[in-house]
Amino acid sequence: MKHIPKINFIYWVLMIIATTTGEIVGNYISRDLGLGYKIGTILLVSTFVSAIFYSIFTKKFNQLFYWLLIILGNIGGTNIADLICIDLNLGTIYGSLLVISVFLIIILAIKIISKKPSVISEMKIEFLYWFAILTSSTFGTTSGDFLSNDTPLGADGGTILLIALLIVSILLLRYKQISKDLFYWLAIIIIHPIGATFGNYISKPAGLNFGNVFTSIFLIILFSIVYNINQKPKNETN
Repeated sequence: MKHIPKINFIYWVLMIIATTTGEIVGNYISRDLGLGYKIGTILLVSTFVSAIFYSIFTKKFNQLFYWLLIILGNIGGTNIADLICIDLNLGTIYGSLLVISVFLIIILAIKIISKKPSVISEMKIEFLYWFAILTSSTFGTTSGDFLSNDTPLGADGGTILLIALLIVSILLLRYKQISKDLFYWLAIIIIHPIGATFGNYISKPAGLNFGNVFTSIFLIILFSIVYNINQKPKNETN
């Protein structure tokens, strides 16, 4: 896909920061601002979809816009997850199963469409890519909340477990036991709940209790620093 930055170590660092930021800002919008999960979801998903169309029909790649879309998708995913688990009362287990099923259907659709390359197919794949990001973010919150709140691991233990799974995935890629495409989506699936559990640990009373506002500010500053350090005269794309 043409609108993705160069995938390297910094890419994954930015992805972890972005997913954590999305988790915290999503909680701030729905809870601290009092919009609720339904209104928050409608506003955020509408904005996200509009931004996707802008990205698809923009010929020139903008790396910063890509990351803004990632963060926006994570904010929207956080609200959708809470809507599914809390408002629809599915809970973290059934909510996670529902979301991961939708995610797998999207990935299957991407693979089927990619077999017939064309300009239209490329646009469909990009649209589905962003919905896979949104869905994986939703799964990150549902599964992250499950690990943080519904298991003895808690936020800190859940984060450690997920990091261990990520390391295993990296080793499988290193020794060529899985493809790069499979690793990418495995990493995305694992990183999103890392953002959720780590965000819960930083912001909530069970962890460091910095709150949503101060945690959001810290993460945005951290993201800006890493992003700007990584910038080169020309954006690199795949």
